[in-house]
Amino acid sequence: FEVDLDGNGNWVNLRSIRLPPMGSTYLSFKESDQGEWIRVHADQTTIATCQFNYSDIEEREQEGHDIFAGIADVNSDEIMDGLLYGLGDNDRKLGVATSKGYYELDGALVLDRKDRPEMQSFIEQKFAIPQNVISVEPSSVLVVDDQDRRWRFPLGDPSFDEPTEAGKLRICREVATERDLFNCHGTFYELPAENADGFAKIRPIASHSFRIHDYASYRGMLVLTGITPDAPMTDHLIRSEDEQAAVWVGVIDDLWKLGKPTGRGGPWKDNLIEAGKPSDPYLIGFYDQRSLSISHDSSDPVTFRVEVEPIGHGPWMLYQRVEVAPGEVYRHDFPDDFQARWIRFVGDVSCKATAWLDYQ
Repeated sequence: FEVDLDGNGNWVNLRSIRLPPMGSTYLSFKESDQGEWIRVHADQTTIATCQFNYSDIEEREQEGHDIFAGIADVNSDEIMDGLLYGLGDNDRKLGVATSKGYYELDGALVLDRKDRPEMQSFIEQKFAIPQNVISVEPSSVLVVDDQDRRWRFPLGDPSFDEPTEAGKLRICREVATERDLFNCHGTFYELPAENADGFAKIRPIASHSFRIHDYASYRGMLVLTGITPDAPMTDHLIRSEDEQAAVWVGVIDDLWKLGKPTGRGGPWKDNLIEAGKPSDPYLIGFYDQRSLSISHDSSDPVTFRVEVEPIGHGPWMLYQRVEVAPGEVYRHDFPDDFQARWIRFVGDVSCKATAWLDYQ
């Protein structure tokens, strides 16, 4: 590894590592490792992957900002719902189809009831929340994308199970050009378009405990429904004159103020595993305070390969190889500077196993 300290083309050696055949390693740079540019030389002709991850220290707390006051908690029995649709034909308004009737939000941020039953019917039919797009399992949330690739995501509050499975919460919607918001079991993610590799490159934004019914972009803003019925007006909360409808209005980047991403789960929870067969990929990138536990029910020791994938489309690399004795629970805290996007596990014995990760 060589660095150009000042960007003037003078390269100096930083350090060297040696890998065995088919080998991989994780290399952490120190604060004293400085330079404008870095490059890599190999002493043999080969096919190689060298992926750099640059990340900042996560300074957000788990608690969200008070700008989200008024959005209903996930445990709320009653909410002010609404399916959202940016009206066509140069109307320049946002249609809000609620269980109480049809409303429109205009450019002055006035939410008015309208007598347009045909528009309410259109929104309810064309913009209904799709059913069965994700599977909430005891171990994690399973997503199978359009290419039949399987991805697993952390679980949030168990109270998200019922409204998610019943199709009461919007899961995915485009809010910027070729950029979707994916709201999965209490975490918002930035989801690239399929032509940018979609779920393989997903990134968690923030975790929350809100029963958000729908969300959409309108005039450069982000609009949410799922409001507490008696929530008072705020700078971000807009209510209709008849008090039967309400929306939260902000910008997409406000979501970073919800609270840092957290979650729990894994690819296995007391699952029957096949020797040598890798688990589904499970998201680990962009979280902090990550811990791992592995256990099994075999009467013999089981060796597990812990593999990570730093890119989203690149090769799987060995992070650890651990032997877990019968009745033992292997525990590991990931270093603060560890980064990879996905993680998976491979056991060398067919048995029932659990690989559980906790992101605080």
